[in-house]
Amino acid sequence: MKEAKVLVVDDNVDLAENVVAILKEIEAFELDCLLAHSGELARSRCQELGQSLDLALLDLRLPDTDGLSLVREMRQHCPRMEIVIITGDATVESAIAAVSHGAFAYVVKPFRPQDLMHTVERALAKVALIRERETLRHELEQSELHHREVVEAVPALVLALDAGGRIVLWNRRLEEITGQSREAMVGRPGLDIVGSGGDRRLAAADGTQHLIRWQLAHVGARQSEMIYAIGIDVTDERAMLRRTLRAERLAAVGTLAAGLAHEVRNPLNSATLQLQVLRRRIEKGQATGESLLRVVAIVVDEIQRLERLVKDFLAFARPSPLDVQPASLDDLMGSVVEQVRPEVTEASVELVAKLDARTAAVEVDPERLRQVLLNLVRNALEAMGGSGTLTVRTRLETDDSAAIEIVDTGPGIPEDAPIFDAFYTTKEAGTGLGLAIVHRIVEEHGGSIGFESRPGRTCFTVHLPLVHGPMTLR
Repeated sequence: MKEAKVLVVDDNVDLAENVVAILKEIEAFELDCLLAHSGELARSRCQELGQSLDLALLDLRLPDTDGLSLVREMRQHCPRMEIVIITGDATVESAIAAVSHGAFAYVVKPFRPQDLMHTVERALAKVALIRERETLRHELEQSELHHREVVEAVPALVLALDAGGRIVLWNRRLEEITGQSREAMVGRPGLDIVGSGGDRRLAAADGTQHLIRWQLAHVGARQSEMIYAIGIDVTDERAMLRRTLRAERLAAVGTLAAGLAHEVRNPLNSATLQLQVLRRRIEKGQATGESLLRVVAIVVDEIQRLERLVKDFLAFARPSPLDVQPASLDDLMGSVVEQVRPEVTEASVELVAKLDARTAAVEVDPERLRQVLLNLVRNALEAMGGSGTLTVRTRLETDDSAAIEIVDTGPGIPEDAPIFDAFYTTKEAGTGLGLAIVHRIVEEHGGSIGFESRPGRTCFTVHLPLVHGPMTLR
């Protein structure tokens, strides 16, 4: 039930009290009724109650004031209040005058209680509707103010575009970066600022270019669609990323340089030592043809080792582009098996080939993938040291990928060994770049490589994506 405050103004005390009694019968409102028996008291009540007064029932014929003047004064003090005129001296002219001064309705004495109740209910319903509308408007204004404060407070760039692509919202952060005020930007075209979202450049007030990452939201029907855009300044983030990548590249170069220097030093030291020994023998007259040949052979081996090292290093540091083409995984693995079969026989190792990928096609550089498989197979042969079983297997994993497995029965590899790092090796004559190159080539093909190992069994697995659709295999 709604509450309402009503002022009854009549110099007839009995009639005023009867009016109050009638009003108490109204069920739709809980009324707080006040009485005023003179114009002066009515003015005082209006000044005292102000905006809280909802309705006044006023007799135009008061002994101390003109009723129509009082209507005008009461409306000034309480503009939201409605006034119902109650009089026994009704004329068309007086009714028109009362309404023109702001009265809601005109009730003539004597009146039926239900007529008065109906008139008062309509007046109070109008007042209640106006107050509700004002409350909603105030709440909406407060909500808009709150959201505006949030938009202004956030560190992001916020703007909105109307259906014509013109700017209707331009927040403080945009003002700070661009130096353009809200007043100057509202109404201007704004689609070129946000585009379709994503990263776009924005000219700053100092002449620099900021990189802004925009997220767009389209709201409303097509004819009245609004675009709300929130932008994050990623200029510093991008610069930091570039610095980080540069630092990582420099660190990688440092690591490679240190590894290369270490690997180069060993054969150089060996060759230098052999040449020094040879010089001393010549100086002492102890050099023979056999000793000369032995030293030359050692030096040649070390030079060839240096050549392999340089070749591997260049392959690792400056890889050539892939020559990608569809290929059969089984055919590739089969060609590698045939190529290493003499080496397997010489090493007294049993070779088991299980090529189960059937017609699976992969899009690869055949020579580079063959390089991967040869490296893994030869590593497995070296690990077994002259006996054991080498198993090569191809298989379909899912509809999207296939796997190649190289399994040996060697002593195993520690699970935490960084075998794919450049220059890591356990071989006396190894460069430490073979598996690093293998790892990079597999990743360049969109695949992955891993290993599982325990004493007596090590399995390297290469995962490669399959090609879907009709393909012509070369």
